[in-house]
Parts: sequence; C-alpha cells; structure tokens
Amino acid sequence: MHETSQNILVKLIPKLSIPYYYDDGVPLYFTREGRTGSQFKAKKVADEFADYCEWFYETNPEAEDRPVHEFAKEFVLQHQLITEDERDWAPQAVREVELWIGTSTDQASSKHLSYFITERNLYMKGGYDRIVNWTAESLRSDPSIIRLNHHVEDVEWNEDGTAPARIRYKDAAGEIGFIGGDAVIMTSPLGVYHHNLISFNPPLPSDIQEGMSKFSYGALGKVFFEFADVFWSKENDQFVFYPSPPDESDASSGSSVQSTSSIFSIGENDNILNYATVTINLWIMTGSKELCVQIAEPLTQRIESMQDPKEIYLFFEPLFKLFRTEPYKALPRLINVETTHWTQDPLAGYGSYSADKVGDEPQLLVDALENHKASRLQFAGEHCTVVGNGCVHGAYKSGETAAINLLESFGIPYDGVDALSLK
Repeated sequence: MHETSQNILVKLIPKLSIPYYYDDGVPLYFTREGRTGSQFKAKKVADEFADYCEWFYETNPEAEDRPVHEFAKEFVLQHQLITEDERDWAPQAVREVELWIGTSTDQASSKHLSYFITERNLYMKGGYDRIVNWTAESLRSDPSIIRLNHHVEDVEWNEDGTAPARIRYKDAAGEIGFIGGDAVIMTSPLGVYHHNLISFNPPLPSDIQEGMSKFSYGALGKVFFEFADVFWSKENDQFVFYPSPPDESDASSGSSVQSTSSIFSIGENDNILNYATVTINLWIMTGSKELCVQIAEPLTQRIESMQDPKEIYLFFEPLFKLFRTEPYKALPRLINVETTHWTQDPLAGYGSYSADKVGDEPQLLVDALENHKASRLQFAGEHCTVVGNGCVHGAYKSGETAAINLLESFGIPYDGVDALSLK
C-alpha cells in the first residue's frame, strides 16, 4: 500500500487483522564496485533534480516535455555546486524512480514525473488476498454475479440509457455468450485498450479515445529468489543498485541498454548490473529466505519472457554477489525462482500500470471521463484518477466514482456511505 496517510484501504489492516510491515528502514546503496559510502551524495542531488523538475514545469507549463534522463543530465551539467563524481552519478541515481513508475528514464516524462520522497510504503504479509476476499464476500452468495474465466470481447453501450447495454464474452469452454444490463463499468487495464482487445459499439467518444492514447502503459516486474540461507544484510529493508555512468561516447543516450557497449568493450557480459534495481528484503518482513528484485521496462519484457530459471538466475547472479555480507563466501544454494508475467498476459494489458512517458497528457483522460460522468458507460481503474494513480487505492476510489456517477444517472440519491464503512 502506498500513500498510507490518505489511503482509505489502510483502515482494513486492523479490521481484517492483516499483518503488515513499513519499510522505513535505511536502504543500502550499491554500485558495481560494492556498497556506497556515507558520503555518496548522488541520491540527494537526484532528489534535488526532482524538486527542480517539478518547479520548472510549474513555472513553465508550456515548456516542451523531455525524457527524464536527458533533463537530469542537463541539470547536473549546469549545477555549479556539485562535484564531478556527483555530476556523473546523479542521473544514475535518478533511475531509482524507474522502479516506481515502471518504465526507463529514457522514456519517462519530465513534465509529469512522479517522484515520491516522503511517502511510506506498507507491505501486507500475504498480499491483497484478504482484502479481495472480504470485498467479494457479499457477492459470492449468487454464483451468477461474479463470473470467472469469461473474457469480454465486445461492449454494446449508449450514453443516455435509451437502449440496454450488452456485452459479448467467450467462456472457458470457448462458447460465446451475452449479458445485458442498464449500464457497464469497464475496469480493464489501460493496456487492454491500447491493444484493442475489446471492441465497443458504437466506438468510444473521441475525447476518451484521445485521453487513452495520450497516457502510456508501463511494465514493472518482480523476480523472487529463494535461497537456502540468508547471505545479505538482515538489518535493511531494501538494497538499491545504480548502474555505472556510461562512457562519454554513450553519454548522450544514458540508456541502460545502449550504454552496455562500453561494458562489452571491456569484455564483460550483459547482466543485471547494467540496470537500476530495487531489491526487497523479504527476510526482514516475513522471515522467508527470499529477495524480490524489482525491474522496469524494457528489461521486464526480457526477463518475463525467459523460460529457464537457471538463465534468469545467471543474469541476476552478479547482483547477489554484491549483496553478500561475507564476500569471500560462495552464494548459497538457490531453491526457487518466480517471476511475474504481466507483460505476457493480455488480461493485464501486457504490462502493470499506467506510466507518464514523453509527450503524454494524462489529464486528458481524467477530463474526458468527467465530461461523460452521466454516461451509462463508466470507466474505473488506476489510470482513471490523479490521486493514487498507479495504486490499488486509486483504482478503488475510481470505482466508487463510477458507482456514484451511475447512481446519479439512475436518479438514486447517494447517501455518502462507502463499502468500507458498511461492514
């Protein structure tokens, strides 16, 4: 859970007796040379860039959008009060944000950069299952309400309710069926619309189509490694790795993929050390001998397409060698490897959640949905909100908004009570 100071779902933690953990501890920072020292100030310079980035576009709203990495390079080159080392490493430290937004800083929008410094992250031990099951409990008494393995292919709709709505689906056996209703709420991921996996009859309003086309979709990935023993620090929540700055010949690109040419030139193989990562210490949270490495696109697509666990492990092994508290010891036996597969999954929209890339205008979609708040076709999901965008609580609130809009169109007064206060 993110943004816990204003996250309505946090009240379910004590209500459902969900064990949790706040990752407020000090992370360890690494480069390919090992752990950084206490005077490694590139992270603070990166934070300063984020402040500058926000200020720049607030004071220059018509300024051209630029890739984050490019803008960060310009910022440090013009900064007169930092060292040459900080000038090299700060753009690499900025890349930590990739593991929040799910896309590379080569693609990310400077104008709409989501860069959180103060928010707290809360981990629910066991995941969101308890919340999902609690939410669905009242709906499970009638098996016709929630229909699993029904893939929607077409939506017939109208704006004002003068005709019934209808969806066409294909069930698990491949049979075609239809469901009619007074209205439709679409909660499909943004990537589903980008890939035209569902057709609409009539087509969606032009402003909604434009809003969806001007909002990109990212791909955060997670790779879980379970070992026979814990070889990493038991006192730190996270291990953050920054790849080395590219050579001057590569400096104009700053790309983790493009900059590997300088690495190849010294005879090293391509591996995880060419990418920024944030690794979660599951030992400190759950007692399991596991690490969860977070990755961003385009690496996510590459890793999630791999079939061989050994191949995945060999790619990540150099990172684990850096994490050893006793570097002279061999890494312990690997027990299991699991990866997410969101970029391979059409139901996930071939990604994870929305991402602001260069040239995007995410407010267009939010405005378009507001323009059609009286429509019998409503949209909900993390991409339909500014507050909590990309997060579960944002998706939850967007669902409430869609429901309130439909109540109003049906002429039913909304009493202000939400699902969380009903139970």
